[in-house]
Amino acid sequence: MSLNIGGTATDNAKGGHDINVKAMGQVGDNSLGAAAGVFAQGNNKHGPATTGAFAELSSNGHGLGIQHSNTHGVSKSLGENLRINTFKNDQHSVDLNAFHNRTQLQNGLKFDAVGANAAWSHAQGHSATLGVTQIPKFGITTMGATGTANLWTSQDKNSSFNMNAFGNKHISGPFRGQRDFGGGFGFSHRF
Repeated sequence: MSLNIGGTATDNAKGGHDINVKAMGQVGDNSLGAAAGVFAQGNNKHGPATTGAFAELSSNGHGLGIQHSNTHGVSKSLGENLRINTFKNDQHSVDLNAFHNRTQLQNGLKFDAVGANAAWSHAQGHSATLGVTQIPKFGITTMGATGTANLWTSQDKNSSFNMNAFGNKHISGPFRGQRDFGGGFGFSHRF
């Protein structure tokens, strides 16, 4: 069994830092494995924190996962994710992901979100995603992209320093045309 603990702190253009911390235990190997863990994320100046737990079964690069999260005083969410690995060699991996989330706001309002993305990752820690999310009940569709560039990795590969960036564009719904961008740096260490 292996235990990974890591986190990032990214500058937010709207103020403060977006902070993510995750602890995860894993058993098995690439042909058949399982992982479970907990996480916390939020901005140190704006909004409430989100905490949660997750679990995933994986086999030969494919995976099926479930996650429960609680944004304190705002909402609770339960989601499922399916990952299909479409390409993998010594340096590159490409996955297709699909997800479904059910959210219940503190005031009792419930809605579903569905989406899919393509994700690329490199053995040296670089990664990128491009995807779309829909909230059918409100007619909201958002396209988004993320990227991570590994700037430094320790010789034992337990510590890394990364540059992160994201961009979203709302293509339908009440925020149509609005764009959100951000980026920053993160440090991770596995114990």
